[in-house]
Amino acid sequence: MTNYIDLDKYTELYKDFLNPNPHINSHASLILRKEFEGEFMDNLLANLNEEDLFIRRKSILALGRFGKKTLKSIVPLYMDTNNTTVKVSCLKTMIKVIVNSNIQELTQDEMLVVNTALKDDTSEVILTVISLLRQLGTTGRNILMKTCRDKDLLRAKASISALLEMKDQNVNELFDELLNDKSIDPMIKEDILRDKII
Repeated sequence: MTNYIDLDKYTELYKDFLNPNPHINSHASLILRKEFEGEFMDNLLANLNEEDLFIRRKSILALGRFGKKTLKSIVPLYMDTNNTTVKVSCLKTMIKVIVNSNIQELTQDEMLVVNTALKDDTSEVILTVISLLRQLGTTGRNILMKTCRDKDLLRAKASISALLEMKDQNVNELFDELLNDKSIDPMIKEDILRDKII
């Protein structure tokens, strides 16, 4: 249990963590992760619902440094909320962990978050989960190759945009297939053709 002196130290370090000066806040973040891991992580997770965008962004970045252990806390947080801000913050945190830890495969529980987010009709959630899939290599590509046929135009267009960045032979073959498919929305075909012309 944290004693009074530790709590006092934590409070001072947390103030430094919120300092706009990158040297001050990165140093404080390092000590907080090392000496107050549990308290700091709980604090950061609570901040994912913070109205202040500055605090929310800093918390997402800091959570991304904890690695895989962050994902264990993110899964229940995402699944138990109806708050769009929290959902988007959870997905952005997952992206930071994936990038920082060079993760190519997610666990079954972590994929449950992704699959749930893919069924969400909120534009912010759609765009963020598509960005997450773009970071997941072959697994992400395979899912995007399915979601680019989605009836939801935003989900389909965002998936096409993500696939366009991958420059993969499988993706090129899919695009040729989509261009010849009469059921595909013309706006989707325009995005593909625009890239081919460029």
